[in-house]
Amino acid sequence: MELGEPITSIKGIGPRRAEALGKLGLFSLRDLLYFAPRDYLDYSQETPLCSAEHGALVALHVILLAPPKHARIRRGMEITTVRACAYGADAQDKTSQLLLTWYNQPYRAQSLAAGQEWYACGRMDRSRGVRLVNPSLHAQLPGVVPLYPLVQGLSQKVLRDAVAAALAAAEGKIVETLPDALLAQYNLMPLSEAISALHLPRDLQAAKAGRDRLAFEDMLLFSLMCSLLRRERLATVGPAFSMQGVLERFLALLPFTPTGAQRRAMQEISREMSNGRQMNRLLQGDVGSGKTAVALFTMYAAAENGYQSVLMAPTEILAQQHFNALKSIFGARALLLQGGMKKRERDAAYEAIQSGEAFAIVGTHALLSAGVHFKNLGAVIADEQHRFGVRQRAAIGAKGAHPHTLIMSATPIPRTLSLILYGDLDVSVLDELPPGRKPVTTRYVPQAKRAALYGFVEAQVRSGRQAYVVCPRVEQSEALPEVRSAGEVCAELQKMLSVRVGLMHGKMAAAQKEAVMEAFRAGTLDVLVSTTVIEVGVDVKNATVMVIENADRFGLAQLHQLRGRVGRGSAESFCFLLAQTDSAAARARLMTLTQTNDGFAIAEQDLMLRGPGEFLGQRQHGMDAFAAAKLAGDMAALNNARAAADMLLAAQPPECAPMLARARALIDARRGEIAPN
Repeated sequence: MELGEPITSIKGIGPRRAEALGKLGLFSLRDLLYFAPRDYLDYSQETPLCSAEHGALVALHVILLAPPKHARIRRGMEITTVRACAYGADAQDKTSQLLLTWYNQPYRAQSLAAGQEWYACGRMDRSRGVRLVNPSLHAQLPGVVPLYPLVQGLSQKVLRDAVAAALAAAEGKIVETLPDALLAQYNLMPLSEAISALHLPRDLQAAKAGRDRLAFEDMLLFSLMCSLLRRERLATVGPAFSMQGVLERFLALLPFTPTGAQRRAMQEISREMSNGRQMNRLLQGDVGSGKTAVALFTMYAAAENGYQSVLMAPTEILAQQHFNALKSIFGARALLLQGGMKKRERDAAYEAIQSGEAFAIVGTHALLSAGVHFKNLGAVIADEQHRFGVRQRAAIGAKGAHPHTLIMSATPIPRTLSLILYGDLDVSVLDELPPGRKPVTTRYVPQAKRAALYGFVEAQVRSGRQAYVVCPRVEQSEALPEVRSAGEVCAELQKMLSVRVGLMHGKMAAAQKEAVMEAFRAGTLDVLVSTTVIEVGVDVKNATVMVIENADRFGLAQLHQLRGRVGRGSAESFCFLLAQTDSAAARARLMTLTQTNDGFAIAEQDLMLRGPGEFLGQRQHGMDAFAAAKLAGDMAALNNARAAADMLLAAQPPECAPMLARARALIDARRGEIAPN
């Protein structure tokens, strides 16, 4: 069987299972082999019952003492229990006994009987007696067990069986992709061993070695792609703008004095747009550092040279806000394009863009539609780059003749990491905040102090200020009762506080969201309860309080973004991280935010605490699937891959020709997907 064979060629996978596997992006034997587990359960050692701690994963050697009992405790909930004791212990000794409990697994009762001997594996629960909840049973120690991502219609057993069948079918057919010299230099497993260790590791160290090998290859490919794209771009002709006096004329239009960092970024953009080569630049700046002004300058420079420019925003709220800024510079030649426009409005917008009447265009994903044709597109700007995939940015760039591209990100990334992740881009950094911006006072608040916090919010409103309350979910979930929803919190605040409370979330129609946001801007709402739809770009200077519910469920970068919605005026502002967690690591992460307002320092801390996975996830959003690269646990692995890529491109030894060919093929495949109609 060849590695490209369809997944249905594997025994036990019919059309229905193939459809479910397809939702995970698994269509071939090769896809299964490279499908990385999200985690592992280590059941390689037997755990004595006396040392099995509450909450720990354990493998207990037990003997069943009685037949199983089965009961329906309420509608939709059945429970199966069987009493057991530690193998070899006195069955009458209560301290050696435990209860094995399964929910909604009635078939268990048919296969269990007193006297059976098992290894029961699962999480120990000592909160109500001594029990294992939903344990797996094995005739012998199962070792290290992979846990795969799932979708509806699949179980861990189905995926494990499918992967085992794929490994058996691929035996002897996995061809090494890296030269021996690289394997030796970086102490990497051969590919066939790495794939086997990924799925069936003898221990956790072997699993890590397999993941590291696959991560290295992914990051090597990615680095090669970036370097090849950069070489190509430096040889690509772009619009040659005349920039004489443009910066001075633009600055005269601003109602404020730009920071030194803003001036520096504008000067870098000026040089690059005037040299006859296509600009492809990342503008990185902390929350409130003034990226919008730099974007407006880029669009102004295009207009001064007779070119159109387009600004892509991830949300309609942010697009509307950018449009208001554009009108102050471009007047009637600024245009807003949104998905919810009526046909007559949309057709008029299309005509204004195609005729060149509209010089500065801003919009959401609606800009990517087939009906949008530019007369002479000279500059493309993507706000909040991690919300737009590379394919989306390139798709709009393909609507012009090599337009200059500026990508903006308010998610600070440590310099050491940005050099790797953005090897295909030049980088400008806004590392200053405008004068007058005060740091936001940030506090960690346990759930027990919720009432006191609400009292503080009401006091702020009484003094003329406004507040945000952000929740992780729109609606309550039975599966996650501890996670509070925006609807629940809104109802609670309306009942408890004598203030005007509004609700906004992503499931609302665009007109509803804009009406609520406008009411908040106008001050007819005091408190806005929202999901993360307000994460980027929302600017209400009178808002001085940000409350984040279940803050431990958000990443540091996202929490920092949310905090950036307050402190935008001259008044003292506050951010409260409301959480209740038993995890010391989670509390340590939250405490980082209470100690600094510097987004780059927070990013460095996140890199140390959690590795580069979160940043890689942002970079990969919408890109080719470099799934294993997210498994790289440290910066050394990424730096090694980057160094290897530089070496391969400099020397280009014959044995590395296949790897270079793969990198070029990935670039070509991506171009094929974004080619204009």
